[in-house]
Amino acid sequence: MDEKELRKIIRQGESLTVEFKRAKTALPDNLFESVAAFLNRNGGHIVLGVTDDKKIEGVAPNCVEKLCKQIANLSNNPEKLDPQNLIDPQVVDYKDKKLIYFFVPASSQVHKTGKKVFDRSVDGDFVVKTQSAISAMYLRKSNSYTENTVYPGLREIDIKRGMLKKAKDLIRSIRSNHPWLKLNKEDFFKAAGLIRYDSTIGKSGYTLAALMLFGTDEAISSYLPYYKIEAIVRKQDLMRYDDRLTVTCNLIDGYELLNGFIEKHLPDKFYLDGKTRLSLRDKIFREVIANMLIHREYMNPIPTTLVIYKDKLVTNNANKPFAYEKIASQLCSYPKNPHIATMFAQMGFAEYLGTGIRKISDLCEIYSGLKPKFVDNDIFIAEIPLTDHVPEKSNIGGLNGGLNGGLNGGLKIELNETQQKVFLEITKRPGVMIKELSGRLQIPIDTLDKVVSSLRKKELIERRGSKKTGGYWVKKEPTSTNW
Repeated sequence: MDEKELRKIIRQGESLTVEFKRAKTALPDNLFESVAAFLNRNGGHIVLGVTDDKKIEGVAPNCVEKLCKQIANLSNNPEKLDPQNLIDPQVVDYKDKKLIYFFVPASSQVHKTGKKVFDRSVDGDFVVKTQSAISAMYLRKSNSYTENTVYPGLREIDIKRGMLKKAKDLIRSIRSNHPWLKLNKEDFFKAAGLIRYDSTIGKSGYTLAALMLFGTDEAISSYLPYYKIEAIVRKQDLMRYDDRLTVTCNLIDGYELLNGFIEKHLPDKFYLDGKTRLSLRDKIFREVIANMLIHREYMNPIPTTLVIYKDKLVTNNANKPFAYEKIASQLCSYPKNPHIATMFAQMGFAEYLGTGIRKISDLCEIYSGLKPKFVDNDIFIAEIPLTDHVPEKSNIGGLNGGLNGGLNGGLKIELNETQQKVFLEITKRPGVMIKELSGRLQIPIDTLDKVVSSLRKKELIERRGSKKTGGYWVKKEPTSTNW
C-alpha cells in the first residue's frame, strides 16, 4: 500500500468495506469489533489515524511500531479473536503523518471477539444477537467456502514430507518473527485454519485447503481425481500446442512449476524503477498465477487452464462469483478461498490481501501498454495482453552494455552469464538461501558456493542472518545491465 492507493480509499469514505479509526497513541477499544465484522461479511480496509469524516490525524510516530505489534499479536490470540486470523498491518506515510493500514479478508469461518459475533452493514458494525441469525451466518459460509470441507480420513502421512518446512522458510524470508514459525505441525495447521471441527459429522480433520496446499500427489488424486491445471503455449500450432505442462501436485509446488513455465516462454522486458531493475514479468505473472489458484473452486471438475498466445495470456478457472461482472476497475477482488489466500500472502506468493488485481492492472500497462481484463463469473477469466511495447523507463542502451555502466560511483565490473543469473535471482528474492538458489537455477551447490563467493568479493551481495536461517541480499545496484 502506498500513499496514492491509500488516498483513493480515504476519498471513498467509510462504507461496507472501509473503516476509519482514531489511534493517536493507543488502539481503539472497538478495533476488533470491526475486524470480526469484516471477517464475517465481505472483508474490507481499516485505516488507523483517520476520523470518521476523513480528517487525517495520524498515529504518533513513537507509537507506530508498538501498535502494529499489538495488532499482529492480538489477531493471533484466540481470546481476542476466535478463531484467530493473523493480520499484518502496514505503516504508510501520508501527508507528513503516519497511518496504519491493513486489509481484512472475508473469512470462511464465523469469528467472535469478546465472545460476541459481529456483522457489517453500511451503517457500521453491529452485534448478531439471535441464535438463528448466527446459524444463518454459519450456513452461508459453509455453502460459500468449500475449502473448509473436513476430510477425517486425511492422515498426517497424506501431508507431503518437507512441505511444512518449505512453507515456514518462505514465511521466515518475509517476516522472521512470524508467530506461526514456532508452532508445531498441528498448531500451525490450526492457526492457519487448515484443521477444523465439522459439527455436522462430529469430527475434526484436515480441510480441503490443507489438502490442496500441502497434500501429496496421491492424496490429492484420491480425493479430487479430476483436479489438474493445464499450462499451454499456442503461438505457432493453434490447433494443438507448442509446449504443455500439466500440474496435478499441491498448490505450493504447483505455483513454482507454473512460474517456471512463464519464465520459459515470456520475455522479461528491461525496466528501471528509479535506479533499481524491476522484473515486470515476475511481478505481473506471479500475481496472475496466485490469483488463479486462490480463486479456483476446487469442488468443480472443470480444469484450470493457462494459455499463452502471441498477443495475450488467458487463464480460466472454475469459480463461485462474488459478483457477475468485470472487476478490472474495482479496488480489489474477493478471495473465494480465504485460507488459501492467507497462506499465499504469508509466504510472499501474492500481494497483501485485496490489492492483487490493482497491482496487475497498473504493471500490465507498463509491460504491454494495455490494460488487462478480469471477469468474475462461473468461470473466472483473466486476460493479460502481450505486445512488443517497450516500457518507457527502459534503458535500452544498457541491454547491450553489460554490467559496465558502473556501480554507485562509476566502478566497472564484468560478470559472466552464471554470475548474472545468480545476481538477478538474489535481486528478485532478497534473503534467498543457497539451497533455494540451487533449486531455482538448477546449479549444483558446490558451483553455486563459488559463484556467490565471487559476487561477495566484488561487493555486489552480502550475507545477513545466522548460518541456519540467513540469506543473501544485494549490496549494490547496477545502473545498467545486459540481461
